[in-house]
Amino acid sequence: MTLSREMMRAYLQRWEAVAEVEEAEGRQASIAQRWQKTDSLFRMGIALGLLPKKDEESYDLDQPWIRLRMIYLKGIRQ
Repeated sequence: MTLSREMMRAYLQRWEAVAEVEEAEGRQASIAQRWQKTDSLFRMGIALGLLPKKDEESYDLDQPWIRLRMIYLKGIRQ
């Protein structure tokens, strides 16, 4: 199957529309949702071996992460 120029433009326009919706959704995300995504990416990095495990090496970012997590958890419990 060969795509014509018009079909290709329509295809690209659909994906641009999808990107716009995803960007709008990202702007509307709450701090808690953003934190959960960031935390899950961090944990995935550890699981994939891209970051050292906590018991292997301490992070320079440990204290800020811990502080942010405590603030986040405190907000959920209230």
